[in-house]
Amino acid sequence: MAIGEDALEGLDLSVLQNIASDPTKDAKEEKDKDDSPSIFEPQLKIQEVDEVPVTEKEEKEESQKEVEPSAEEAKEVVEDEPADVKAEDKEEPVSETETAGEAQEEEENAFRVFAEMQRDKGLIDYNDEEFEENDEWLLSKISDTIEYKVNEYKDSIPSDIKYLLDNYEAGVPLANLLEMQNQEQVYESISVENLEKSESLQKNVVRDLLMRTGWSEERANKKIQRYEDAGVLHEEAEEALGSLVEMQKQEKEQYVENKKREQQQRVEAHQKWLEDLKDHIGKKEEILPGFKLSPKDKDNLYKGITKLDREGKNEIMRLREKILSLI
Repeated sequence: MAIGEDALEGLDLSVLQNIASDPTKDAKEEKDKDDSPSIFEPQLKIQEVDEVPVTEKEEKEESQKEVEPSAEEAKEVVEDEPADVKAEDKEEPVSETETAGEAQEEEENAFRVFAEMQRDKGLIDYNDEEFEENDEWLLSKISDTIEYKVNEYKDSIPSDIKYLLDNYEAGVPLANLLEMQNQEQVYESISVENLEKSESLQKNVVRDLLMRTGWSEERANKKIQRYEDAGVLHEEAEEALGSLVEMQKQEKEQYVENKKREQQQRVEAHQKWLEDLKDHIGKKEEILPGFKLSPKDKDNLYKGITKLDREGKNEIMRLREKILSLI
């Protein structure tokens, strides 16, 4: 028996049948089959590739770099911009002054458009050269148009009615003026033929003339009787009729002139009173002891006295009525 055999005596040698005869060869074959890292092959396998894989985050950063130029690139773009580029082609922040100017320009344009609309409708009349951008100018044009329209209407109505209307506006009482106007028309309507045919009309005409010149009715009747007895009543009636027409016209005109003068005197007196009142209030430092009057207070006080409503009452009158109603 050999030495080796003694050493292996008693061992089960059947397990050796599964052991490869060349372990190195078998390991190489396994390596060819699976070359991924493992506990048996911990090293990494290096391969040559065309591009390095890029992650999603790196792609996003790269796209932002392409969209947004760098500071140097932006500077180059500005420097390369043509010199003849207009300022309005660039977007610049609008200042408050420019905004206010644009608002004022829009307001002026709206005012002009409004004025042109009123002119197209015939409410005002003006030339483009005389246009002014203020309310006072517009109100004056409206007032001128109203006055023109009123005068145009007056010119279209009968002269007798226009005469009454003009004098009524001047302060002449309309009822008295109508009465005098009617009396004048009565005398003017008597014709020579009608006067010749009516003896009673002759007597009435002569009587009116005598009484208007200061004769009493009794004396006038006696005078008429003498004219009748003398056979000159018709001739005296014709002369009396002409005198009555002229006398009535003169009386009416004198009455109108007197009433206009009185109205003008009232207007002047009222204007003088307003001026004195304003001067008096302006000099006042206190309206009540301890209560100082500011310029605004003085102006409100003046308006409260002089400004009347449709009922002819001022602010002080209305306030007093309100206080009395609460008592």
